[in-house]
Amino acid sequence: MITFKPTVVQGSLLVLCLTAVFVYSLSFTDPYIVPKWLFVILITLGMGLYVSIRILLRKPVVMDLPLVGISIVGICCLQALYGLLQYFNVFSSNSVYPITGSFDNPAGFAITLSAGFPFIGFLIQKSNHKYIQYLGWTIGIILLAAVFLSGSRAGIVSIVAICTIFFYSRFICKGIWNYLLSGGLILLLVCSYWMKKDSADGRMLIWQCGINMVKDSPWIGHGVGCFEAHYMDYQAEYFELHGQQSRFAMLADNVKQPFNEYLGVLLNFGIIGLLVLAAIIFLLFYCYEMNVTNEKRIALYALISIGIFSLFSYPFTYPFTWIIVFLSVFIITKEYIKDFLAVEWRRNMIGVLVLGCSVIGTYKLVERIQAELEWGKISKLALCGSYNKALPSYGKLKKTFADNPYFLYNYAAVLLEDKQYEESLQVALECRQYWADYDLELIIGENYQQLNKNDLAEKYYISASMMCPCRFVPLYQLYELYKEVGNREEAFLIAKKIQKKPTKVNSVFIKRIKSKIMKELEFSGNKNRKHEI
Repeated sequence: MITFKPTVVQGSLLVLCLTAVFVYSLSFTDPYIVPKWLFVILITLGMGLYVSIRILLRKPVVMDLPLVGISIVGICCLQALYGLLQYFNVFSSNSVYPITGSFDNPAGFAITLSAGFPFIGFLIQKSNHKYIQYLGWTIGIILLAAVFLSGSRAGIVSIVAICTIFFYSRFICKGIWNYLLSGGLILLLVCSYWMKKDSADGRMLIWQCGINMVKDSPWIGHGVGCFEAHYMDYQAEYFELHGQQSRFAMLADNVKQPFNEYLGVLLNFGIIGLLVLAAIIFLLFYCYEMNVTNEKRIALYALISIGIFSLFSYPFTYPFTWIIVFLSVFIITKEYIKDFLAVEWRRNMIGVLVLGCSVIGTYKLVERIQAELEWGKISKLALCGSYNKALPSYGKLKKTFADNPYFLYNYAAVLLEDKQYEESLQVALECRQYWADYDLELIIGENYQQLNKNDLAEKYYISASMMCPCRFVPLYQLYELYKEVGNREEAFLIAKKIQKKPTKVNSVFIKRIKSKIMKELEFSGNKNRKHEI
């Protein structure tokens, strides 16, 4: 019989959750997400080693689930308080958003609180301890306030939906349930739409272009990583078809997420993948219904919260979401897992498999952490202009990061700054296989321009302009290109387009571009009038 010893497993889970929520390091190029993932995986592999050895030695492994749930609540409470202190300017959020917690934007903050919110049930359901119940209600209010103040609509919708389900199950008559739930959720969705209408319309554009991607490979999808590899090309095609007068033109941006995890599954794995996901959800509900307990109800609420959040955002970008999902699935299916591991040969097979994966995974992960730290170090050198010191290390790291578009983009940008145009173009074109990106198009276009391949430079500048029609840089680059090759007519047309183009964010850079264009147009006009005289 497999049981779980609290001292090591629960302590490891606590450290795992703390790492997934709070770890931050400037030693990495992405200080917010990458270190969380790397150290969460490292701790998980360590737990795998420990558990697999105990299984093979036939020693028990026990876990006190209520204690784990209360630990999660405590971590979420700390994160909520940190966010609230940011809102009241006690701490800086290091972002344009008032609340981000220990993340780079409100999405990570909100999914952490939304996923952990149902575990407050472990405190509230201790009916013989009223002070513990009061503590649970207090923490619940703190989490609700933090999510609302963060402005994350996905977080607000998911956490309100869980509150509605909870109050229904305890207080509300079933006869009026359908009307209250449907009406309340519709009203909440409408309010969420109007709260940030432009942002909501921007997501509609993403979903529309995403559906166009699905149409090209509906059954098996485009494969893992297809959104980053192809989405911006579809967005460019959309504006080529509908023109830059589309109501979405001012809202289109450089997109890296589909803002809907189910659409992401559909894009990666097609209808078949979505059916497999539906089958897994059905099996989880079946396991839940076979033996309903308070622990299982809390786990189900956590999965529902994440499921609702997934309709409007990208919660699975963050490791804490995966921890909560796996923990919730374990709680719902633990009887079946125990029955499966009750057979000795199965238990030994799983133990050996986990042990082998943990050892190999730890070795590979340590190598990856070293590479990520080295990348962070040389990227700082490159920012300081020390290209001679940085570029040899970039060349060595390319073997490790050969399929990492973020590294390849960074490498291409550094080579471009160092005026190594051939090398920069080669790396940028390698990156283009994995990443359709507005900024990458500009780098490729600039490299071609510097190499006097003007037709290709024009192609990539136009592509960048179609990807993000509200941006000024591609048009300005085209203007400079046409001036350079002596195409005065095209340069004049682009200049007029820049002059008339509405501004989304009136930055100093855009003002400078418009001012320069205005002066050159005036100079050109005066020159033409002199010729006429």
